[in-house]
Amino acid sequence: MGLKKRDNRLFQLEKGGCFTKNTNEIMRKLTILTYIIFTFFILHAQPPKREMRAGWLATVYRIDWPTTPMTSVTPANIVAQKAEFVSILDSVKAANMNAVLFQIRPETDAFYNSAYEPWSAHLGGTRGIYPGYDPLAFAIEEAHKRGIELHAWLNPYRYETSAGKYTGLPGDYKTAHPEWILDYAKYTNGVKTTDGVVILDPGNPNVRKLIKNVVGDILSKYDIDGIIFDDYFYAYAGTNSTLDSYSQGLYKPSNMTLSNWRRDNVNKMVADVYDTIQMVKPYVNFGVSPFGIWTTQTAVATAQGLTLPAGITGSNMYEQIYCDPVAWMKQDKVDYISPQLYWTTTSTGQDYKKLCPWWSDVANKYSKYFYSSMSMTALTSTYKAPQYSPAIPYAEIPENLHELKLYTKAGGLLTGLSKTEQRVAASVNFDDAEVGLQIDWNRNSTKNNAPGSVLYSIKNLWTKGNFTKYLREQKFTKPALVPALHWKSHPKLSSPENVKLNSLTLNWDFANENVRFAIYAIPNGLINDSTVFKTSQYLLGLSYSTSFDLTKYSTLLSTCQFAVSVVDRFGNEFSPAFILSGNNFPDENKAIILNTENGISIQYAGQANVSIYNLQGQMINQLQMIDACQIALMHGVYILKINNKTYKHIR
Repeated sequence: MGLKKRDNRLFQLEKGGCFTKNTNEIMRKLTILTYIIFTFFILHAQPPKREMRAGWLATVYRIDWPTTPMTSVTPANIVAQKAEFVSILDSVKAANMNAVLFQIRPETDAFYNSAYEPWSAHLGGTRGIYPGYDPLAFAIEEAHKRGIELHAWLNPYRYETSAGKYTGLPGDYKTAHPEWILDYAKYTNGVKTTDGVVILDPGNPNVRKLIKNVVGDILSKYDIDGIIFDDYFYAYAGTNSTLDSYSQGLYKPSNMTLSNWRRDNVNKMVADVYDTIQMVKPYVNFGVSPFGIWTTQTAVATAQGLTLPAGITGSNMYEQIYCDPVAWMKQDKVDYISPQLYWTTTSTGQDYKKLCPWWSDVANKYSKYFYSSMSMTALTSTYKAPQYSPAIPYAEIPENLHELKLYTKAGGLLTGLSKTEQRVAASVNFDDAEVGLQIDWNRNSTKNNAPGSVLYSIKNLWTKGNFTKYLREQKFTKPALVPALHWKSHPKLSSPENVKLNSLTLNWDFANENVRFAIYAIPNGLINDSTVFKTSQYLLGLSYSTSFDLTKYSTLLSTCQFAVSVVDRFGNEFSPAFILSGNNFPDENKAIILNTENGISIQYAGQANVSIYNLQGQMINQLQMIDACQIALMHGVYILKINNKTYKHIR
């Protein structure tokens, strides 16, 4: 019958005294801790609402597209090329990615209607031959249909990947302007003995003017979302001290070292392009994708107040190709930087886990965005998708295309390709989990809520369906908006009007055509919670038109309210508007009250008398509205009377 001493003490505590007090305190702390842990995992499991998710689409040697050569311009070939591009975009959409970097000028040529340069031979035909359609115009139209941004990828300087290949053909700068050219091939008595790349001379001001004009031409003709350069500046082969002697003699200041002058040439070109974009279409994103290691010289970093990441070894592109991305960010001449971190998280001398946070910190220091470029070349997708999920219906690219025989040469790399294009067999195979780990590092390293992953190259989506599924089901589980260029001047825009549901199509009105729209499905129980628009949880996608197809979301009609917000071309988002009619509005007499930046917005189906009171019962505003209105209010708790119903609202 007796209790042991310890049992008796527990019995007494359970009956009262300090046990209840301590237990309540412990339970309170455990509840708080549990909430914090739960919130942490929810937030980290939820993909960010703002994230660049892009893929490089390489056209040089038709690495990614088009695999159907335009050896003769026929309707069948045009249809085949277009269908292939649509398949690429569909795979991008299926992976919940939001941007394509489309290479439109690989060798001072054009995949578009250029006022300066000939149609590209990489379309599959002869240089200068019109392919029967405008690939860039088609790409933009199809990308925007899917809510995908289209960024034009240009190689600013490269003229020929192999010296002499375009002699006598349209756009022969080497003959028309020999003073513009740097030829890295070797010659004996005028005969080429060693092949090499040929580039436009960065030291010649006329070359800089040409590049600036080419970009201006593209901006004036096409509704692109961005301009991106890759890592091709002075050649990777190394530029000896006399190769550019012509421009040195005319343009190099005597008090400037050769290295500093060459870097300054590149810096001026980057600045000219950025300034051109600001004059023509300032909302167009401008980014550059340099080699993943800025410099190996401690003194160079120290001079900029930076510390190099420990243990990183490799090429010094600051001196080899005269590339200085820190200068572009510091001088405010790029919107984002996309260093080519083409190494894995297990690399020793080029550890992704060190380089990624370092670049993120540097970009944030100069108030720019960092979007990591990641190599998919050695990817072997092992992800096992659910049985119900269909595969991407597209075959592997044939490995024996004659263009790719040039791309790979005795297991090595062809001279003249940029590092972006030279990802053939340089790394050890890895699977989806490595890509996922790098995406996590990108997200966890961001200091400005603007992570980004740019995959090289895009064919790994449409030839490896399991990898597409991995991204969609494990990493990019919700759509995302590209980070906004919020630091640029932009007008404040109103909400869309007359948001309606017609069958399974959402329609609305908005006067300004140069905008996009974000579409949301908000559960009925959360329609008064403005925080739902701060995450990706309820985002359905982006539209470049005033309509959105809800066929895939028909099951949400009975449980959700649909809302639409304006997203300007800079990426800034404004107050949403809910649907005001249709079978998914649960109660025509119920108001929707949302917090805005300066007050509240009220959505109501029809005419309403609105009275607003503070908690002391004093009326502070009274008005009449039809369908929607916005009211300026300080932060606080308010009682709203809308017709015959009363609402309590916290702002």
